[in-house]
Amino acid sequence: MPGIHSKTSLLKLIEKKLSRRDLIKVGGQGLSVLALAGGVSACGGSGSAPSAGKSRSATIPRPSAEYSVLMRTSFGPNQAAMSEILDRGIDPYLLTQLAYESIDVSELEASIAAAFPLSTQNADTLIDGFPDNIQSVAIQMASATQYRQMFSPRQLYEVMVEFWSDHFNIHLVNGLGPTLKPDDDRNVIRAHALGNFGDLLRASAKSPAMLFYLDNYNNLVTAPNENYARELMELHTLGVDGGYTENDIKEVARCFTGWTLNFPWQEPYGQFNYQSAWHDDGEKEVLGETIAAGGGISDGEQVLDILLAHPSTATFIATKLCQRFISDSPPASIVAEVAAAFSASNGDIKTSLRVIFASQVFLDSQDTRLTRPSEFLARIARGLGSGSLPSDNGQLFYFAQAILGQLPFFWPTPDGFPSESSYWASTGGMLNRWRMSFLSLAPVLPEIDVFDIDYETLTNGARTLNDIISGLEANVLMRSLSGKDRRIITNGLEEGYGGEADQELSPEEAQGVAALVAAVLISSAYFQLR
Repeated sequence: MPGIHSKTSLLKLIEKKLSRRDLIKVGGQGLSVLALAGGVSACGGSGSAPSAGKSRSATIPRPSAEYSVLMRTSFGPNQAAMSEILDRGIDPYLLTQLAYESIDVSELEASIAAAFPLSTQNADTLIDGFPDNIQSVAIQMASATQYRQMFSPRQLYEVMVEFWSDHFNIHLVNGLGPTLKPDDDRNVIRAHALGNFGDLLRASAKSPAMLFYLDNYNNLVTAPNENYARELMELHTLGVDGGYTENDIKEVARCFTGWTLNFPWQEPYGQFNYQSAWHDDGEKEVLGETIAAGGGISDGEQVLDILLAHPSTATFIATKLCQRFISDSPPASIVAEVAAAFSASNGDIKTSLRVIFASQVFLDSQDTRLTRPSEFLARIARGLGSGSLPSDNGQLFYFAQAILGQLPFFWPTPDGFPSESSYWASTGGMLNRWRMSFLSLAPVLPEIDVFDIDYETLTNGARTLNDIISGLEANVLMRSLSGKDRRIITNGLEEGYGGEADQELSPEEAQGVAALVAAVLISSAYFQLR
């Protein structure tokens, strides 16, 4: 893409073009976009994003139940998804999304394989280009993830892929990580995202990428390494208050001695490898249960079984799922219901989600959370784009998400990207979102015109200010503006344009106004709360 080669140059471009209250020209007149956007309901309804547990903004009309479901189970509604859920109903739509394997993505995956081939290669192949391929792998892995989030019809599945990628977080650019994480993404996270949590946990425990990232590859009977043992209980299963002790950490570390991976000088590189000579074969005690001496590799497998059966694991996973789909502080009653379903189904992820989706609190908890950057950017592409790969091969969105602070696989610590709205609602974060809202101006800013935005269709061919606002309200926002906010936009446009709300515009003027209105709507709370 001409002129954009890094996140720094992208930010400078956007700042140069769109910040400091620069005027976007509409019909020969100047309109201060930032001033107009500032008048429309900001995130939280009073100029700030909602804090954890805060109820929805009273200043914003309640969206439809269908809209709310799409906002929580996808990376943002678009016209195709909205039409489907309205035609079929909420429950049939969700059942189809849960049965994700029945949704054909062969064309999408072929596009990804062609555009981002490194994201599909295994460790034994990627090591041949290492370390020169580190940057290319990182960009292609992140871009392939973004593309699926934007355009895959398996939206709930992609939501859960992101959820578990955070839960079992691995920083991609970490030693041999760029050669190992692509396999982990395919064979651990994506393979089990809507399957069974026990299978997912066991696959993660033997994942070479996880073994390397959390140092278990170097866990020896002569020098136990407790890093994986600690994160396994604190982050992957029981939770920090799940009832384990420092001695449990030491004992679990002993159980996983000898679990390592094949290194570049071993064949095949990047595969799980159990070294019995490195294993502590003595008796251990984990969470009050005795693990007999001489168990070998089964010691670690027994630990996983103990953790999976522990009630703290069910509560911890249920809490995180409810936080993702309901609110930062979900009611204890729904957490208990989901935990019970999780335990009764032996960790079936779909069963746990069905309990959430069937609850009234799921439908009632609207506009309580600020979207994360991945959701915000994907919704822009889903709502405005043509549904095809951007012409810059994803470069613009890669750097945009880097600026917003949630580039896939780049969270440095094992806890994954924060889920709480308060983390993403910083002043700097919200200002950068305002900047990114102007991606909607692509048709009038050639430097960022990397996907087709058809404002003629999005506005239903409107030629007046009033009709343009109505078209974008229906086709991009997909929820109703308050009378106050509609008046702010209308009055601002009338003042900036120097005309009347019902005055006929030329096609060129109409496109400029439409791009401007879209930017305002995208920067508002209406677009960014879920």
